[in-house]
Amino acid sequence: MDIAYRQGTVTAGDLEQQLGGNPSNSTVRTQLRVLEERGHLIRFDMDGHYAYRPAHPKQNAAVAAMQRFLQTFVDGSVEQALGTLLTAKEADLTDDDLARLQGLIEAAKKENQK
Repeated sequence: MDIAYRQGTVTAGDLEQQLGGNPSNSTVRTQLRVLEERGHLIRFDMDGHYAYRPAHPKQNAAVAAMQRFLQTFVDGSVEQALGTLLTAKEADLTDDDLARLQGLIEAAKKENQK
């Protein structure tokens, strides 16, 4: 799904080349079929071959993934999740980033006061 969201559309051949572990063509096609059956991908014809695109907008998938992350790793705590992200070395937040985050926090406070 990561590759499908990143590229917009994928084929079994694309995935075979990009996935680690050298999966077989039949394994990739089976996974694509399962993802299609579960409603995660939409299959369509592209130049005589099947191609797939995400069934849901990236933002919707991001919200669902974040909800799963919160429940699985931080017991539903947004505070703990944000604290983890803010202290990660990879975060490398600029002053502008921090100002935007502060703005989001202020907006959330106002929303909660209504």
